[in-house]
Amino acid sequence: MLLHNENKYPSLPLAHSLHLKEEYNSVKTLLEALKYDEYGWEVIGDFKMVAFLMGLQGGFTKFPCYLCLWDSNDTAMHYNRKLWPQRTEFSVGRHNVKCEPLVDLQKVFPPLHIKLGLMKQFFTALDKESAAFKYLRDFFPKLSEEKVKGGVFVGPQTKKILECTEFPKKLSRKERSLGQLCRSD
Repeated sequence: MLLHNENKYPSLPLAHSLHLKEEYNSVKTLLEALKYDEYGWEVIGDFKMVAFLMGLQGGFTKFPCYLCLWDSNDTAMHYNRKLWPQRTEFSVGRHNVKCEPLVDLQKVFPPLHIKLGLMKQFFTALDKESAAFKYLRDFFPKLSEEKVKGGVFVGPQTKKILECTEFPKKLSRKERSLGQLCRSD
């Protein structure tokens, strides 16, 4: 699909196949047919598709994330460790990289559910007595306090908050440092 930047126009299907399997070589063939290297479009997809594009091994692997080196086998640390090392390279044979990446990582947008999930974690981590939380309640007066407490915002609401120039001014130093994780595109 080719999407318009501001969603003013409908998406445009570029390719469709009944016979290709959802695997690395098929995606590579498709990108070559679309002349992806020539146009260098930005890409968004679900977690599985982005893994294909980055050449990662499919299935349950030790390092399944294309953003960081989260160790899926280290179950003792899953709820204790908050920061995992950022993935800096995609070398075949290291950290579950099976094939050469098909696209540049800088051209890949995080899937929307990841972005919204990070934002939800950020909003739920806000101190409920803070100026930032009170600002959110006033910013969305029709939204129930429970939804604001739970960080239940839809994409357009999240976008409004990110575009707001006043909200960052209301954040404490600790909240501002948490917000940097959510804002990194």
